[in-house]
Amino acid sequence: MFGDEHQASGNMIRKEISIKEGLDKEAAKKVVAKIKASGLKVQPAIMDDEVRVTAKKIDDLQAVISLCRNEDFDQPLQFINMRN
Repeated sequence: MFGDEHQASGNMIRKEISIKEGLDKEAAKKVVAKIKASGLKVQPAIMDDEVRVTAKKIDDLQAVISLCRNEDFDQPLQFINMRN
């Protein structure tokens, strides 16, 4: 969220921006429901403020990533820690 603008030195303006880290419960439930509805052989789970997806094949995980990138969940998603 963008805060108020404050005058800094010279021609500079300072603006406070709050950054939200992680997903809230409702957004995580939407992501998990979409993944389960896709019919892929993966196991999504909500862990604290993130959604963790496990699968036997890396191709299934890549399919989940492309599915989530094509959907609009009203906030940007980040995909991390995909190992072989």
